This record gives sequence, C-alpha cells and structure tokens, in this order.
Amino acid sequence: MTGIILALTGFLLSLTRILGVRQMMLAVMLVRPACDRAFDWLKAASEQQTGPGAAINALVIAIAIVTIIHVPGIVLSAPLLAWASVLLTAAASLVHAPDPSGGLRDLLALFTYAAVFTLPYALVRTKKMATQCLVVALCSSAVPSIFALLELAMQPDILTGEQRLQSTFTHPNIYAFYIVSVVTVILYMLCSANFTLSPIRRRAVLAYAGFLLFLLLLTKARSAWLSMVIITAGYAVLVDRRWLLAILCLPVLLLFPAVGERLSDLKSGTVAVGFEQLNSLAWREVLWNDTLEWLTANPPGLNGYGLNSYKAYVPLFFSRGDGEVRIGPHNAILQIYFEMGMAGLASFGLLWGTVVLEVLSTWSRDFRGALTMSLLCAGYIVMCYSDNLLDYLQFQWFFWFIMGTIAASARRAAHTSQARFAVA
Repeated sequence: MTGIILALTGFLLSLTRILGVRQMMLAVMLVRPACDRAFDWLKAASEQQTGPGAAINALVIAIAIVTIIHVPGIVLSAPLLAWASVLLTAAASLVHAPDPSGGLRDLLALFTYAAVFTLPYALVRTKKMATQCLVVALCSSAVPSIFALLELAMQPDILTGEQRLQSTFTHPNIYAFYIVSVVTVILYMLCSANFTLSPIRRRAVLAYAGFLLFLLLLTKARSAWLSMVIITAGYAVLVDRRWLLAILCLPVLLLFPAVGERLSDLKSGTVAVGFEQLNSLAWREVLWNDTLEWLTANPPGLNGYGLNSYKAYVPLFFSRGDGEVRIGPHNAILQIYFEMGMAGLASFGLLWGTVVLEVLSTWSRDFRGALTMSLLCAGYIVMCYSDNLLDYLQFQWFFWFIMGTIAASARRAAHTSQARFAVA
C-alpha cells in the first residue's frame, strides 16, 4: 500500500505541474469533503493504516512548501509565524510521546491545516481570486448535500429515530461542524462588501442555507447547533436584523422529534452514581474532571505529554472507563494542554489572536464581512469545548482554507491601501 500511496502522490504532483498550483489546490478543496468514507473503505479493504487520503495530505504539504519557496515574503505575516510556533511546539512535544508513530501522524495533520491556511496567501492576489476560493469552498458542499438526501431516502429513521445524518463524512459531528462553516460562508457572501449577488443568486443561496440548516438538525450534534445559534444570533443583531425572525422561530424546532428528543436526553443520566448511564454531556464532564484532577497531580509542564498521548494515559484516571478504553478528551483545548503543555496553549492562543486581528483589520472597509468571520471564530471555540476537533481533518481543512482566504484578502487590501497612500 505504501508503494501505491507514493505512486499516487507522484501522479498528483505531476498533475499539479500540468494544471498549476492554484487550479490543483482549488480542485482538492472542491472534492475533498466528498471522499472520506470512500477513503476509509479503501483503507479497510486493503487492511492498511493509511489510504489514498495520505497522498492528498502529502500533496497539500508539498504544494505549500513549494509555494513558500517561490513566495518567501508571505512567511513574515503574523498568522503564518504563529502557525510556525504551533508546529514547532507540536514537534517538540513528540519527545515525550508514548506513541511516536501516532504522534507523527497528528503532527502531519497539523501541517496540512497550516498548509491549507498558507496557500491562499500566495494564491489570492486579487479580489476575484478571493471570491473564487470562497465559491469553490461553497460548491464543495454540493456532493455531501446530495449524498445526505440519498442517506435520508435509505434511512428514513433519521427523521424520527436516534440515527444521525453524516453524509460523506465519517461522523455526524464532523458533518455538522462543516455545515456550520458553509452556512457562515453563505452569510458572508450575503453581507460582505466584497460580494455582489444578483437577486436570483441571493434567493438561491438563501434557499440553500435553509436546506443546510435542515440537514444540520438531522446530524443531531448539539454543540454544532449551539455554534450555529451564536453565529446566527450575532449576525441577526449586528448585521442583518431580518434574521431575527429565524431566531424567534427557534422554539418551534422543539416540536421536531430530532430536536426535542436530543435536547431532552440532557435531562436524564446527569449523576455519576454506580452504573447509572450518563448522557453525553455528563459523561464528558466526568472525563474532564478526572483529567484535570490527574493533571493537578501530574502537570504537563511546558511541552506536555506529547501528541496523541491522551489516549494512552486516559485508562490511568478515567473513573468510567474499563482500564483499557482509549478515547480522546472531547475538548480540543484540554487536549492541547495535555499533549502540548503550556507552550501549546500559548502558541494556539497566539495563532487565534493573529488570525482574528487579521480578519478584523478589514473592519473599516467591510464591517459586516469582518464581523461575520469573527462570529465563525467564536463558533469554532464553542465546537472546541465539547469535541475532538483537532482530529476532524475535513472540517479543519475547510475552516482554515476559509480563514486563510479571508486573512490573505485582508492583507492584500491593506497593502493596496498603503501603496495608494504612498503614491498620494
């Protein structure tokens, strides 16, 4: 299988040379959300730990390296320097990793996130290119949306039962977080000064946003629901008050079984006594409390216990485990602290600070667009609170590609303004 992956990587690199970096990167971002279940099937069929997705990961990293070599000036931007600090901190943590191979896989995943964020800095040179990147990102949801309809047709119990919609993704939560980001991109297109939509296209994307929100309900991912409510409420109050009607209609959603039953689950199984079955939130709270108690006695220090180390240590302290369970912390911030220590928290904090500042730098030129992307950042933090978000590659690629495009566009606009001022 390794030989096949290397051959596939070589083929993709050759194709990139023919098509060009920008076209190849846009093609990857367009099709990647539709591929994960197919890749997992191929990996299982070959009985290997790696599959075709590894070739695409290698391609993205290689393209980013070549791009930086050809456009070295972009590395001096604050967000890319912050990404470098994250990667260096993650690499340093591998010294303590109990599973070096697993830690290396996690490090390579972080490299791909940094790569998809970096590429727009070199590729987005005009407003038209930024628009094209965002349109491609939106269009990447077409295949998952169609597949979701097929999934509903084959499993109608998703509408009323406990089954959850996941489309082309490997878990419903990943699909839910992806939908939240896609809907936010639509909101950005509707309000940003960088987009001009005809009335017909405006109605079309609004209808599509409504359809995606319906699919989001069927994923039954409560943290994604909360993120979407925060983003939509902020958008309605600060950007477009016509969306207040949608916020006021939220209580009606409780009439839908998919929503009412999912929320009512939080009322039962809230006390960790004996063999009482906990609901998912209460179970997470027990896991977090056990983790923090163990960390109080065993501080992670500067560099943490190493990437991918949490699963190896959790049997030592999780009171609801069986001594062999290997699970993630279901909290990305806690995972960073455990595996990368104080340096990891500081580097990720620096990354977030620089990205948000870059987005907000367009405040005077595009107030509504900057605010909408800031709301997406807030929604991302909410998602981090209750899930293993760092492991969700498809969502992370989409999110960081969007943020990279917005940040690169802001940087280009700032340089243009400075050039005009200098000429004047």
